[in-house]
Amino acid sequence: MKTRTYGWVQNPSSFSNLKKIVQIFDINSPHYQDLKLNLLKNIYFTNIKAELQKKFDKNVKVFSYVELVGTSKNKLGKSPKNRQDAVANSIIQVSITPQQAKKTGKTWTDNWTSDGFLRWAVSLNFIKVDIKKDIFSITENGLSFSQSTSGSSEETGILQIALLAYPPATQILSLLDSANQYCTKYYLGANLGFRGEKGFTSYNEDIMFDWLNSADNKEKKKIKSDVEGTSDKYARGICNWLKNVGFVKTGAAKKIFSDGKEEKFQGYKITGKGLSALRRSQGSSKNKQIEKFVMWEFFATDGQNRDYVRARRAFIVKFLTKPIILKQLIKKLGEKGFHDSQEIIESDIQGLKYFGLRIEQKNDKLFLLDKINNFHIPDLNFTRELKNDQIEKRKEKFLKITSLPMKYIELLEIAYDGKRNRDFEIVTIELFKEIYKINAKLLGGSRKPDGLIFDQNFGVIIDTKAYSNGYTKNIAQADEMIRYIEDNRRKCKTRNPNCWWENFPADIPKNNYYFLWISSKFINNFNEQLIYTANQTETKGAALNVEQLLLGAAAIMKGNIAISNLINYFDNKEILFADSPISS
Repeated sequence: MKTRTYGWVQNPSSFSNLKKIVQIFDINSPHYQDLKLNLLKNIYFTNIKAELQKKFDKNVKVFSYVELVGTSKNKLGKSPKNRQDAVANSIIQVSITPQQAKKTGKTWTDNWTSDGFLRWAVSLNFIKVDIKKDIFSITENGLSFSQSTSGSSEETGILQIALLAYPPATQILSLLDSANQYCTKYYLGANLGFRGEKGFTSYNEDIMFDWLNSADNKEKKKIKSDVEGTSDKYARGICNWLKNVGFVKTGAAKKIFSDGKEEKFQGYKITGKGLSALRRSQGSSKNKQIEKFVMWEFFATDGQNRDYVRARRAFIVKFLTKPIILKQLIKKLGEKGFHDSQEIIESDIQGLKYFGLRIEQKNDKLFLLDKINNFHIPDLNFTRELKNDQIEKRKEKFLKITSLPMKYIELLEIAYDGKRNRDFEIVTIELFKEIYKINAKLLGGSRKPDGLIFDQNFGVIIDTKAYSNGYTKNIAQADEMIRYIEDNRRKCKTRNPNCWWENFPADIPKNNYYFLWISSKFINNFNEQLIYTANQTETKGAALNVEQLLLGAAAIMKGNIAISNLINYFDNKEILFADSPISS
């Protein structure tokens, strides 16, 4: 049995292309006939082309994942060095024509895009999957969509109902309804999905506006086009779908700064039609509530424990179909083999709310306000010993001890993933801003530190490093920090035209600046780098590992440490706010 992810889609947005995917399974559709007579000829490999041609000639309407999505292979059947060297080898690849086809001459798409379109069709309940066989076929809803006239009110109505049955879409509409103004993808992404997991990172809206305000024109374009967390990307995609059916409109989401300067991101706002549809979908005396469509694969996207987490959340939803007391819910989960703490279960419930299910809690009793389809949970040995039990227990322990939001507990994992440096720097700056309650500025970009924290009395230059095995001494990176310290000391536009130091208040005393490295952990005499940097600049600094970063946040939040005393911890060594709960 092959388990995949459904329910979360990043890039596909064309409903006309979505219809083509659905029509692959409808033998009477024009696209099915086009594949049979023309498009399959674009498949490069003779054996694959011949096998698929036989199926279409026999009007087969059930296909496997590999037949639909294919793989990434060059003409020699090997993994290509460049994406452009990949050749067509599946049904969906030859069904979607790339936007740059006229320029490049390439008339097929890649397997990654193909997977996205298939995932989209499954998520909207147009295509169903047999996970035991990894095969796909059309649903009744999909057949209605396939046979509707393109561009018709009937087609739009089918898409509207499908989106209203899709919980993340109604979550977006509900957020826009509550806000009643143009909202950025960052605002929406912060309240979408299962926060605290790799697949659901969101960047703080205020920090992104501040970053945009301090960037030059070239950087502004990059920030607006390229910088977003995974949840932000999901939010943007869903908003575009909702816009295409008339439920959402776009405009500028603005922020005006104290100097009168204004910055803008793309914004989204619910329309009257969208508001009316949302109200109707939730049910009333005149309207029947629209049943929400979910699959157990919707409940997590990534991680070695993905299926375990999916199953736990799926059973929570099943148990919530009747009002239930929290302790009873935890007991019933235990009977199924899920012996996670109350904090984890409560975090799951919050995640299910962000997913788009309406769950209310009155006193200690939980109520699910939505009707849910009778989805299937596969019979897997979910409760076997977890492959990555150590990181799960670590997160659980920090969640319990610190009481920090799960999105910050995620830093325990982000800090050890070198591919997530941007996530690490942005979420860390947010932690300083929201929990440490100190002025925090994200900088990034060429010849700038990652960020700054400051008040009127001191300023700290921050460099964040996500490393899987820890941060060891690196003289080149020490010299980079030395340049930042000298930039700030000299404040010379000729030396560095971007003038990043102007983000510090002008009245901070000259001898009250510090430097700080933040990473997963520090190894191999890293203390020598601190001493070297301090000696070269006559400036005090420190190192802060991710555990101490969180423990310090908890201490600040609980009032055990005053932020005004933060600089007392800067003594050219690693900061220890408290003993680690892992080693204690």
